[in-house]
Amino acid sequence: MIFPVGNLRKRVLASVAMGLLSVGVVLAQGGATPAVNLHADEPCGFVTVLQQLEQQYPGFKANYDLQTQRAKESDAQKLALQGLDRRKKIIRDTLYYYDTVYTIPVVFHVIYNVANENLHDSLIISQLEVLNRDFNRLNADTVKTRAIFKSRAGTARIQFEFAKVDPNGVATTGIVRKLTSKATFASTGGSIQDLMKATVTGGNDPWDPTKYLNIWVCDLSVNNQDNLLGYAFPPYGHPSWTSSSWVADSRQGVVLHYKVVGRNNPRATGAIASSNKGRCAVHEVGHFFGLRHIWADDQYSVNKCLVDDYIDDTPLQGIGAGFTCNLGGNTCVEPKNDMPDMFENYMDYSTEACQNMFTRQQVQMMRTSITDFRTELPIKREIITRMRIFDTVVYDEVLIYPVDTESDVVVEIRNEDILEQLDVQFFDLLGRKVTEVYKLSKNETRFDTQTWASGYYVAVLKRTSDGKVIRKQKLFVD
Repeated sequence: MIFPVGNLRKRVLASVAMGLLSVGVVLAQGGATPAVNLHADEPCGFVTVLQQLEQQYPGFKANYDLQTQRAKESDAQKLALQGLDRRKKIIRDTLYYYDTVYTIPVVFHVIYNVANENLHDSLIISQLEVLNRDFNRLNADTVKTRAIFKSRAGTARIQFEFAKVDPNGVATTGIVRKLTSKATFASTGGSIQDLMKATVTGGNDPWDPTKYLNIWVCDLSVNNQDNLLGYAFPPYGHPSWTSSSWVADSRQGVVLHYKVVGRNNPRATGAIASSNKGRCAVHEVGHFFGLRHIWADDQYSVNKCLVDDYIDDTPLQGIGAGFTCNLGGNTCVEPKNDMPDMFENYMDYSTEACQNMFTRQQVQMMRTSITDFRTELPIKREIITRMRIFDTVVYDEVLIYPVDTESDVVVEIRNEDILEQLDVQFFDLLGRKVTEVYKLSKNETRFDTQTWASGYYVAVLKRTSDGKVIRKQKLFVD
């Protein structure tokens, strides 16, 4: 496929900026690929792609810049006509809760040329654990989500498990290993191809992509430089992406650099030492389920704050975090309802130690991708009864925590269905009551602790209807 030069707008951006340290690009096939070096300071590979296209089609970049600017001006005019200051002038903290848990079968294709690339099962297993933990907000570092964004954090209720049978019905561990003669799959000249996805090109053929999530683990280095850590393609036909981003089933799945797979992978050293928490895969699977980068892949445009990521509860953001964690950063200052950049989002380019959340509307989009585009993928749709949800899930998701920078203790209820059904009361460690019984009627209730002495307290959560104690939680107030 050859990119059209006259009507680009976000097409090239949509196709190249698909993953954490990713270049998911569709280039013209058949001719020799020009030699282009990856820039060490360009994690997404965008500069590389523009160089390749400029060499293949002289004058491409000048035309692209012109078309991008015209598109931005057109967007600005449309916004003005609509009377909107910004696409996300109003952000509503809408709650989403889902009874259905989707179970996704996963197969890891470990493609290795030398023994060091043949990852031990323990790393692959830990990678699956990270996916399950982070997609379902079971990660311990949810406490790092800033208070301004806590009400927007979502639980995907998507479960990943190793495939138990292969496409021929034969029992499997869900881990396939393949020795290859290829030293790297970054391809010649620094361009990105999908050679790891076919046996004839030194990789391994995918298992039916409509029924399995295929994850290829291989060497993606270029001249021994770890510029590219992973990439993925969105579902075919997804409305948040243009047609140049869609690929055939045989290319669907996730590709990961072997050095960043799993928790505490000892191969993640030097410039990628911080990418050792397994969250590169979390980011890429987010793309697989239709999510875009939260800065909408427009960080190279003249006006970076007019293009949307099609998610209303992520604030406008002009550029990726650039592997930093500047929680005070705000690259798009809005005249109303302004918020800082959501660097803790998995779909940013922040450090893995900083990332800790998907938003509720990101969750909604991923689940819609399953129901509308990847319909055959779940092997199990577990619908939990409402009573079981109340007893085992919803009550556990009531958060009680002190705010470090304020003198408040917050009780946060994520599911509005149980508002008015719970009471909370605080006691000191001697059992003396510090507050009266308080019925929880809002998603976020704050208790002022200025008059409380420093020390430990116990929050007692009870069911209003019968007074049954649901949970006791100890917390420290400074």
